[in-house]
Amino acid sequence: MAFVFQLRGVSKTESKEICKRYTKEFKRKDNFHTAVCGLFLDIIYLYFDNDKTKLYKLFFPVIMANFTEKGSIHSVIEEYRESKNLYSWSYTYRILNMVDKDDGLEIGRIFRKLLLKLMKNAAFKNKGYCVAADITAKPFYGDKNLLMVKECKRKAGTNYAIQYLTASIVEEGVRFNLLCLPIPSLASVVGKFEQMIREIRKLVPIKLLFLDRGFGNKEYSRVLGLLCHKYIMPITRNHKLKEIELCMKEQSTIKDDEYCVSILDYTFSEDRPKEYQLKVRLIIVQDKDDVFFFITNMYNLSMRQYYLLSETYKYRFGIETNYRVDNIFSPFTCSTKAALRYLLMQMSLIAQDLWAFVNFISHKKGKRQPRERFKKGRSVMDIVRARIRDLGYTWRPVITAVQFKRKIDKILG
Repeated sequence: MAFVFQLRGVSKTESKEICKRYTKEFKRKDNFHTAVCGLFLDIIYLYFDNDKTKLYKLFFPVIMANFTEKGSIHSVIEEYRESKNLYSWSYTYRILNMVDKDDGLEIGRIFRKLLLKLMKNAAFKNKGYCVAADITAKPFYGDKNLLMVKECKRKAGTNYAIQYLTASIVEEGVRFNLLCLPIPSLASVVGKFEQMIREIRKLVPIKLLFLDRGFGNKEYSRVLGLLCHKYIMPITRNHKLKEIELCMKEQSTIKDDEYCVSILDYTFSEDRPKEYQLKVRLIIVQDKDDVFFFITNMYNLSMRQYYLLSETYKYRFGIETNYRVDNIFSPFTCSTKAALRYLLMQMSLIAQDLWAFVNFISHKKGKRQPRERFKKGRSVMDIVRARIRDLGYTWRPVITAVQFKRKIDKILG
């Protein structure tokens, strides 16, 4: 009889039981990495309703590929087939290719719900966060006509990539991935973006969104306005903004350690009828070297507050750091199956979030979420002021990603 993946509904009772068990496991400081391995496998058992022995043989190479140096499903099977009694690589690939394209995403959703419950049990304070959203591209060298492949800027020797829309918390100590949605070549990116924002606000309270300049247009600004979310993002210089920049540089001289802030109303599609227009707030910050343009939907702020708002934008770089860490965990694959590639992407993000969680519980309580004590009234400006407060120390992970990866590799192997 042919093998078929059977899905199961995750009940609240099962979710509570697994959280209760792993809360106890993670309290034992000598057991962090063993608990990570068990949780990784239990997520698979929680989602699929097949025999656990068969699931272990199929998904051990998928999980292990994230923690092996230059790992892939094939290399893991070659190394551990006899010791772990695994299936052949051809049979494993044939079965894994039966995975649905949404299975990886659903496993990621189950994991993050469990993770937030584990975080809450570990004294996680959920007062509202700065969240960054971005589009990441994984270079692709195969058939360019596949539905999952999109054309992009040249990177790593190719103009084609598999793109994902991602969102992350960009706060010290809790820099977790919230959601990762694949973007097929025919999908509406704006529609995917709206779907992502609607979903992640159910997980954590979003106080301020940091977006890249690629989102700095009317469509994304309109979506965020309809969803009632505050945001700040840079805007690409057009002819009008270049003229403003030239005038400011000619008419003012900025000394070292000084800045000039100007606030204007900016209208998208101002040459079209009013129903097609959209007004936002334009923040212009000039220092000695350059002029920076940001747009936001926050009004009635003072010049000082607008400057502080623009200053916090530098923390958006946290999502870029997440991408670099994800590259450490990402396994190699030559598969042309979108579902398998999406599954591997979600697994690498789970591995990254487990590393962040281990660092969270490894830190002393006062440094787990170092800026929470500055978020007094939990308003957007309280969050902004907390971001620019000097902590008096530099927050660093207790365990590096490479150390974590090698430890899990040793335990699983």
